[in-house]
Amino acid sequence: MAGKMMEEEFGVEMTVPPSQAAPWPAAPHDLRRLRIRKRESQEKFWSRFGVTQSSGSRFETGVVIPPPVAILLRLYANGTLTDDDLHG
Repeated sequence: MAGKMMEEEFGVEMTVPPSQAAPWPAAPHDLRRLRIRKRESQEKFWSRFGVTQSSGSRFETGVVIPPPVAILLRLYANGTLTDDDLHG
């Protein structure tokens, strides 16, 4: 049901069940690179997205990121959201 709604709303075809779909398309090491490129600690970087340091660390090692956080990450990574938009 959720996958079908996503297909209709976003025009994205779901090829795996939504519970198994990784909403962040980049590899975990790309998240770490993004954080390091900004020269920020895990605590500072992840707090911007409402995530604790320990959860951020797990995301950087491959744990599936919850969809709301993944959406924010995508928007941040592509420049749609800035540091000023995310009060972290």
